Amino acid sequence: MFEQTAVVLCNLGGPDSLDAVRPFLFNLFSDPDIFRFPLGSLTQRPLAALIAWRRAPEAAHGYAAIGGKSPILEYTRAQAEALQRAIGGEFDVHVCMRYWHPLTDEVVSKLKQRNYPRVILVPLYPQYSRTTSGSSYNEFMRQCRRQDYQPSVTLIRQWYEQPDYQNAIVETVRAEANKLPDPDPAHFELLFSAHGLPKKIVAEGDPYEQQVRATYDAVCARLGWLHTTLCYQSRVGPLEWLRPYTDDVVREKAAAGVKQMLVYPIAFVSDHVETLFELGITYAELARSRGIEHYRVVPALNNHPRFIEALRSLVLDAAQRP
Repeated sequence: MFEQTAVVLCNLGGPDSLDAVRPFLFNLFSDPDIFRFPLGSLTQRPLAALIAWRRAPEAAHGYAAIGGKSPILEYTRAQAEALQRAIGGEFDVHVCMRYWHPLTDEVVSKLKQRNYPRVILVPLYPQYSRTTSGSSYNEFMRQCRRQDYQPSVTLIRQWYEQPDYQNAIVETVRAEANKLPDPDPAHFELLFSAHGLPKKIVAEGDPYEQQVRATYDAVCARLGWLHTTLCYQSRVGPLEWLRPYTDDVVREKAAAGVKQMLVYPIAFVSDHVETLFELGITYAELARSRGIEHYRVVPALNNHPRFIEALRSLVLDAAQRP
């Protein structure tokens, strides 16, 4: 019997070429944990195919601007390698992507072949949402059932309160602030930009907004800075999403005379198209066009040592559960 525990880092995934953008989007829009179309499963895949076809050219433009692919797999693998070094030989760390390779069915097949009796799932989403951590867990369990694999599965549901995680944010933000021409916190605006979510999902009981707000409050308490704003990016479709929208806040702060702006992607732990292109290029151009002279995006945590220590602590704590 293979007695080691598998640790699976779950992330969104991203296209590894421009040709992969459309099938990646199809996988995303086919997910009923995010998009619930009329008539359910009867229309899910046809409508997902239509939306992917329509959105692929615009999405491909963003990926082309950051090198022709998403870097999220490389960052997640680096996190997995760092965690493996930190956590030792009792655990084997794997990477699992929700919408692009290595997909969940591939990862479950590998775990089954190696006959791990226990799996600890670590969604790389600090705040829980049914659309992220919930979706990753649901797909993992579906694939286990389909492949007749029955390990003991422990889900680390959320971890936004983990102290090393919050301190890693503080260290990263302070380091980037020091690169501004005037690093005095009284003389720049700090935006914490989280991935948005339709208000309808929050109204149905999803805890994401509350947990993002709690993360923001905790980090702000550690920083002690005056000029901070929580906002939301990446909205799509006609529904009302969580507000304020990041682009609206950029415009408002520019109109108020802000000349220096720092932006931290508070709900992301790996740089990808939404941090590198949406925040780093699109909103940078918006800021400068509105008179903000110095605009910087703080890198995501990626493999920051304190963040890896946070993951290590989470896994060791989970391993103690029955």
